[in-house]
Amino acid sequence: MKIKILILNIALAGLLTMVLNACRKNQREVTDEEENKSFMAVFRHQGNTGKAGDPLASQVVNTNDMYLTWNGINGAAGYRLKMKVQSGSWDNPADILWDTIVGPDVLKITKEDLQYSTKHNFAIQTLSPLGEAYHSRWYGYGDGSHNDDRAEWETGERKGIPDVVSVGSVTETTMRVFFDLTVGSTDPTVLNPSFQYENGKFLIDEILVQPASVNRDLPSQTIKLTQEDKNRGFVDVSGLSPNSLYVVNGLNSKVPRYWDRLYNTSMVRMRGKIGDPVLISHVVDATNTWAQQNNACRIDTILNNFLFDNTLAEGTVFMLEAGKKYYIASSVVLAKGLTLKSNSPGVKAIVYMGLGYNAANNGSNANNFQLGRPAQAGEIGSITMGDVIFDNISFELPLAVNFFNQSLFPGKAINGNYFINQHSASMPFTCSRLEARNCNFQGMVRCWFRTQGSNRQVIENITVDNCLFHDAGMYDVNGRGYPFITGEAKSERTNIFNNVVIKNNSFVGISWDQLVRENANLAWASSVVWNVTIENNTFLNAFSVSNGRFLIQHQNPPANSKYTIKKNLFISVKAAGDSRDFFQSGMDFRTYRPGLSFDIADNYSTASKSANGAVTYFTSAEIFNNQAFSHTSRGAGFNGGALNVGGLEATKVVTGPTPIAPENLMVDPYPKGRKIGAAWDVNAHIYNVEGLKFKNTPEVLNHPIYTKGIGDPRWR
Repeated sequence: MKIKILILNIALAGLLTMVLNACRKNQREVTDEEENKSFMAVFRHQGNTGKAGDPLASQVVNTNDMYLTWNGINGAAGYRLKMKVQSGSWDNPADILWDTIVGPDVLKITKEDLQYSTKHNFAIQTLSPLGEAYHSRWYGYGDGSHNDDRAEWETGERKGIPDVVSVGSVTETTMRVFFDLTVGSTDPTVLNPSFQYENGKFLIDEILVQPASVNRDLPSQTIKLTQEDKNRGFVDVSGLSPNSLYVVNGLNSKVPRYWDRLYNTSMVRMRGKIGDPVLISHVVDATNTWAQQNNACRIDTILNNFLFDNTLAEGTVFMLEAGKKYYIASSVVLAKGLTLKSNSPGVKAIVYMGLGYNAANNGSNANNFQLGRPAQAGEIGSITMGDVIFDNISFELPLAVNFFNQSLFPGKAINGNYFINQHSASMPFTCSRLEARNCNFQGMVRCWFRTQGSNRQVIENITVDNCLFHDAGMYDVNGRGYPFITGEAKSERTNIFNNVVIKNNSFVGISWDQLVRENANLAWASSVVWNVTIENNTFLNAFSVSNGRFLIQHQNPPANSKYTIKKNLFISVKAAGDSRDFFQSGMDFRTYRPGLSFDIADNYSTASKSANGAVTYFTSAEIFNNQAFSHTSRGAGFNGGALNVGGLEATKVVTGPTPIAPENLMVDPYPKGRKIGAAWDVNAHIYNVEGLKFKNTPEVLNHPIYTKGIGDPRWR
């Protein structure tokens, strides 16, 4: 027996030896470079120390200088530091604005004279005395998804900049650069002390015309100003490239710091001849499984390349094949006016705002359009773009995950997507028109259009006409996200509500925060006036999942603003046994500046109860349970309705002499799912859109909702 056990132990030992030897063969040997690689230096900041407000941390100083400090590494031969602006790439040598090496005893440095109001990224590497192969890996290369390996700071704003330089007479190849050297106020609280002047005239000796980042390979022009030029007040610049974007600066070379030499900066796009519409042929990538499954053609690359293409003028029309499916696989930057439309007026093309799931398989791919863009190196001025128009397209995200339907997508996170989301670091911009007409929108969970950031934003016209919004929102249990059009003004010159027209649309089951919102209370520039028109829209169970979802939340509008709200139809409806409540809210105004006016009339709602009286939809006097249009302190009923064209009575949303129940007005207005107790059904936000057609009955045909043409005309 002992012999058998001994033999068994010997066999097991031999087997174990074979296994260990096999493991050693499969185990990768650590290289000398890896074993002796230098430790990584990291910048001292809150992300690494956990200390907020650390006075010894890396930080912006003197408004546009960057103080950097880092941990020392024993045996280091030195440290290499790099810098770029946020929008640049570490992989593109042209984007690296600073690349320097310091000795091993240097553990802090101040990089002076950086571009104002710009996010800068920094990276550091420990250098080894053993050579390049032994240098540490870089710290600071992380992106927004890897904040632990990210070192980013934003320089301060350069205030008190006088408007000295302007551009006019722009052609395809020439421009005229004007300069008004007259000094106004010299008060240091108004005029930045870096601007020099003599005898009431600003000092300027140079005009610099440089290509913007989107066409950076074009040549620059430097024009030394003569006294004759200064007396004349302008110089002409020629030899420029059609359709190209240029940065125009006036400089005073006597100022030692470069970014303080510059007066106000202008970004100018040259004119160009708009050619024939560009048809994006429906070609499906044979290597993309999701594209193949959906028979969808990718278009974001084409649209993003348009920004850099000097052969295509601003205003180019891109056509999609009617009835065909397209998709975007990355955000599309809108910084050059264009039109995207179906090539057949009667048939919509379909654009998916993403396809499939991400690499981690924990969320659906969802992308946005991005209005404006961050500054590249040297771009401190504003950008002006022409019309951005979407026409006759159905924008969809079929795999959008929201709070209600997330059980249908196990393991997938709720989407935080938009149709248009402005980058937080976008340059100041002016857009002549943002327009969506004859479009459908589905699957935008967070909101339709959001602005953000500290820089000025001006959109001269926003028009949303004959569009359908459904199966969107539900970002959380309260349905919140952002408003349909979200303002976030940080500048008194920001104005995205200059002329907003929302007409002939249907918002079906939408649960975004509000329809329009801007709560900033600034000393608005005299040029800032808001004009909002909301007319002939149908709101069915829209903006009403939880309380305080004001249709209009403009708490502090500028003087002389005007609101026209006419012939809209409001519907609250649910089936028997559905426990959802409706919290339809009207207006939220807090400041009534001189000249504010309203033109509100002929807004209707369906009945407060079901046709059989068994289901109550709302119990308030109007369909609004909170701050109706007629509210006398926070609505258009202020001062007894004196600010409204038709007085207080016209501000009220009425049902007509004989209220009509939603189910009597429409073929099938009910949501497909219900709320049972506190639990929402996965289809509680889904509707049979075609069921919203009006019934052809005497009750409907004789009701004021029909005879006066109330609501979205598509349902009549």
